[in-house]
Formats: sequence, structure tokens, C-alpha cells
Amino acid sequence: QGNASGVAQNSNFMPYGGGTRLCAGSELAKLEMAIFLHHLVLNFRWELAEPDQAFVYPFVDFPKGLPIRVHRIAQEEEGEE
Repeated sequence: QGNASGVAQNSNFMPYGGGTRLCAGSELAKLEMAIFLHHLVLNFRWELAEPDQAFVYPFVDFPKGLPIRVHRIAQEEEGEE
């Protein structure tokens, strides 16, 4: 499809979805999440705050939102062995 100037026009609008309108910050968001998870796994431990049962249709979800308690792992002083 073109117009009088011969330039093709596309009427499909895909915000943050892909193509020419791909979200500029999507890769930064992925990097920030990876760094967050790295520090969470290395520096904290967590446990369920209350029991929650998952259901898997049409996607995995938890009725209570899977509440957790997070505890910081004590860091040893540098230089001590």
C-alpha cells in the first residue's frame, strides 16, 4: 500500500511490541531484572509467609500472590578467616 508520494504506509500499531516501535528500554529492563535477581539470590533467603496453592490454567498463578518473607544473609567481615 502506498500513497501519492510512493511511500509505503502501515496502519498496524504495536506499542512496545516489536518492529519499528520496539521499546527502547526493554533491554535495560531485562538487565536490571537480572542484576536484581543476582543480588537477591546471593544475599537473601526467603520462605513462604503463608501456604499458597498454584493453579496452572491458562497460566501459572497463585490465588494469594505467593507472599514471601525475605531475610538478609549476614555478611562476614572482610579479612576474617
